[in-house]
Amino acid sequence: MDSDEENDFQPSWRGVPGTIILINAFENSKHNIFATVHVATCRLIRQHLRSSSSQNISVCIFGTEETTASAFDSKPVVEIIPLTSPSLDDYNKLKNSDITSFKEAKELKLSDVLWHCSKTFANCKKQLSSRTVIMLTYLDTPPIGVDQKPTLNRAIDLVDASINIRVINVSQHEYKIDTYYEKLFTIANRGLDFVMPKPIWDSEEIEKLMYQESHRNLAVAKLNFEIGEDFNIGVGLYTLLKRPGQNGKTKVNLDRDTNTVLTSMTKTMKVTLEDGEDSQPKQIPLLKSELLHYQDIGGERIEFTDSEKKLITNPFGPPMLKLLGFKPATIVCKEKWYLKMGYFLFPNESIIEGSTVAFKALHRACKDMDMVAICVLSPRVNAKPLIVALSPCSRPLNLDVEVGFDVVIIPFVESVRELNINEDDENEASPSVEKAHKRLMSDILNKITIDYKADMFINPKLELEYRAIEAIALEDDGNEPFIDTTKANPDKFQDIDEDLFEELFGLFGALSIKRTASSSAQSGTKKQKVDDIDESLLSARLQSEKVNEYTVPQLKQILKYKDIKNLPALTGLKKSELVDLVYKHC
Repeated sequence: MDSDEENDFQPSWRGVPGTIILINAFENSKHNIFATVHVATCRLIRQHLRSSSSQNISVCIFGTEETTASAFDSKPVVEIIPLTSPSLDDYNKLKNSDITSFKEAKELKLSDVLWHCSKTFANCKKQLSSRTVIMLTYLDTPPIGVDQKPTLNRAIDLVDASINIRVINVSQHEYKIDTYYEKLFTIANRGLDFVMPKPIWDSEEIEKLMYQESHRNLAVAKLNFEIGEDFNIGVGLYTLLKRPGQNGKTKVNLDRDTNTVLTSMTKTMKVTLEDGEDSQPKQIPLLKSELLHYQDIGGERIEFTDSEKKLITNPFGPPMLKLLGFKPATIVCKEKWYLKMGYFLFPNESIIEGSTVAFKALHRACKDMDMVAICVLSPRVNAKPLIVALSPCSRPLNLDVEVGFDVVIIPFVESVRELNINEDDENEASPSVEKAHKRLMSDILNKITIDYKADMFINPKLELEYRAIEAIALEDDGNEPFIDTTKANPDKFQDIDEDLFEELFGLFGALSIKRTASSSAQSGTKKQKVDDIDESLLSARLQSEKVNEYTVPQLKQILKYKDIKNLPALTGLKKSELVDLVYKHC
């Protein structure tokens, strides 16, 4: 834990996640799980095509008769999609695959299946940030006797190579799981406590579970958490919610004739002159170490090397998380302090072995003492350090995570403003706002409260257009339906008091009419300021019946000046109507 190599680990942003999905076709005529997992896998690949994900996914079928469809001569494994970023052709190939075209194996062998996964990851040309094997199977039949020990040995090799093994129990009803799989789960969970997976049959739930399992290792950053002097642990920084716009469709440039994706390349060259009078300028590649940056200061060009420029642009050092101290948990207010989207902190054994034990001890100490850890966080190389509070939590967003920390970003003092609320006058009767109106507004706010999710609001017009394009590309008969979450739901307001609602807001719709203010509201409102009028001139014109000589604004001023009770709204009235009101009330 104190080795120099572990402490000098520098977080890397390189690589993309890789996932291998294994579908069990053994005894499919008995369990008939292929149809369900086939639909769920197709939905998962479609979702990756929608989001233009760069994640590498492979789909394989095992438990079949010996075949030559495997890329590594693993005969019990049929590779439908190779380990690469899924394309439209891969989706069509998976969609058109038929289980009846594969002959079921007489015996179940899992060692060759796990060996195929190991070889697939090893021969992947792209750099992988994480490697996961998801097995969709029925857990009542163990491998044959001669294959049980080799299967466990293969599983140990995968775990030692930092390859995660996840098993999804696909079944329509409860059944007794064979005890052999308890040994396999113990190895897959690295000796930690585990719960046998419950059977699941809904294709949408299987898709969500596969999506979670394949994305659970997509860390924003893998950092060294400096707790004290010469004491570091490895942690991973995660975002549990996607930011708005991350699911947007990316635009690419295509060739006009061939529709191939265009790529750009930048080459840095330098010009040199060889010795001799007749020598011609020669261009040769410029090495990165020879590249210089400059800044004009005071008419002089100041040059910097690439390493000096990095120190200038990032004077805070490499990405890190450093503990500053502890504060009572009462100081944390995530709703009030919302400065930017927070993170979730979880231990990472791949950086420093034994980090989970120290992480759990810190989590328990903070929870028992009702404290939060104050730290300085720099998630990226060029990111500005942030002061954050680590609040202990468990099962965030109903995920199966026992321990972790909510990373709450603490704003600066000038970024937080207090509301000017007088609590002493809260219970006093207000002439303009009645208690019944307060109860009505409270009921309305409770009715419109929702469980917010990041992906629940979409543009229905764009979504319909994208679904139509997707149906054409995937050669589907119809568009996949979706729920328009922007439509109003009037059923939620059936219990609202109609009389109070009309009194407070008035009528809505084309037939709505203007309503006069209540007497309590009129008595509590301030009197509108009006200009003084000539009383003698008004009396003379009233006697001579020459009020129509006033202009419309002057007539309105006279009516407002007289402070007439139950005076109707003057907006929109004609001059003759205003003259009649003056004769009537003055």
